[in-house]
Amino acid sequence: MFMNHSFKKYRQLLFSLVVIIAVIITSCNEPAPATSTPVRDDAYFLKLGDSLVMKTFDTLRNTLMRTVSMKGLPGAVQFCNTEAFTLSNIYTSDSVSLRRVSERFRNKANTPDETEKKILALFAQSKAEKKELKPMLEKDADGNTHFFKPILVQSMCLNCHGDLQAQIKPETLKVIQQFYPNDMATGYKEGDLRGMWHLVFKK
Repeated sequence: MFMNHSFKKYRQLLFSLVVIIAVIITSCNEPAPATSTPVRDDAYFLKLGDSLVMKTFDTLRNTLMRTVSMKGLPGAVQFCNTEAFTLSNIYTSDSVSLRRVSERFRNKANTPDETEKKILALFAQSKAEKKELKPMLEKDADGNTHFFKPILVQSMCLNCHGDLQAQIKPETLKVIQQFYPNDMATGYKEGDLRGMWHLVFKK
């Protein structure tokens, strides 16, 4: 009787151990819980880049239009000289940088680097071939994502960037020459490629 009772206890203990081991193995094989981190693929950066460009452009345009209504076009030129750079960076952060560049720049701060010149040339080629200009993405060696979006000349821009004789008034041109003696940003037509936005999403 004693031997039979001991064997039963041993068998129960062995069964309990088997159950515990099975539970542990099953738990180890369960997938990790899903996180709320967004998938940062190309579509994510294209959407985010477009959103930041739109917000920045709206801020610049609305502030510029208010300045024109209060101080006229000469006052708007002075505004661009002192405030446009600050407003362009209103939505930047430690993880996102933003700037505008053009090979025919007015402000030296908008001078493109070699990478930006390459992208500008691609946009210019697409424009010459009458192709639709779409934003582009590139990754650098450090894993940062670069967003490039073309800037096209709108009709309102011609008051300061159009034909020197027909579209830019003498009083406006005088202020442009005062603040930008080496200006190259005139002679444009509506729809021309003016430059581009360049955003960097840091890894």
